[in-house]
Amino acid sequence: MKELIRQTKVRDATVAGIFYSDDPSELEAKISSLLEASKLSVTNAAAILAPHAGLDYSGDLAALAWKAASGRNVETILILSPFHGADKALVYLPESDYFDIPTGRLIVDRDIVEELHDCGTLMSVNDIPHFEEHGIELQLPFMHALFPDARLVPILLGKPSRAAVKALTSALSLVFADRAQSTLVVLSSDIGSSTDYKAAERSAQRFLDLFLSSDGKSILDDLSEKDGRACGSGIASAYFSSGLAAGYRPVLLSRHDSSASRESGEERLVHYAAVAFQHG
Repeated sequence: MKELIRQTKVRDATVAGIFYSDDPSELEAKISSLLEASKLSVTNAAAILAPHAGLDYSGDLAALAWKAASGRNVETILILSPFHGADKALVYLPESDYFDIPTGRLIVDRDIVEELHDCGTLMSVNDIPHFEEHGIELQLPFMHALFPDARLVPILLGKPSRAAVKALTSALSLVFADRAQSTLVVLSSDIGSSTDYKAAERSAQRFLDLFLSSDGKSILDDLSEKDGRACGSGIASAYFSSGLAAGYRPVLLSRHDSSASRESGEERLVHYAAVAFQHG
């Protein structure tokens, strides 16, 4: 009997030409320019918080966060992102073997994905959420520029129920505890948003205070607050609770909001930040 050969699957770029240029040369030049403008003395961050809006909105902060880890020699890039608008409390792993962007192709670590899948019933291997969500894709041009040979582990957290956050927490702890030294963790998230200016500022500041205090429990407790909540509250809580952040201190590199590009008072105001986790 012939052994079945698994067909290669590719997650094509879905927001190229919308959130960033779909022209390879233009995108490469843009990423290079953003990274060159990011002046940092620290380049060995164990983990980073980076926003995932279009490059013209928050690309400067994303570049700053990625630059903070650019001096490391890593084998794996673990990118955690919320699945915006999810209606199921699941953790979504990719079926795809590769994630494509205009400047190149990134290989998924299928072995690690399989280990994560075995961690519980809330772990779902499903490409549909990955095709619908932009939070991971916006990080990939920076990964390709700085760590083109690293393997990608992209994880989406669906509806951030306590059970789903707990499932992600456990999986991260089990699978990455022995891989921490060779892994860069990327938390893809804004820090707060609302149509109300004061509500956006208030929620963003609270999330940032809790994040910089490594207070995963309080971040989880705040998940019941809908308006203004940081989209990545669930992934942040899971990361801190997994123990992977132990021994590291989150340091704010910079922050700003979307007010400069806000066209009306009815448009949501979004707050973004770049954070690096340093020894300490």
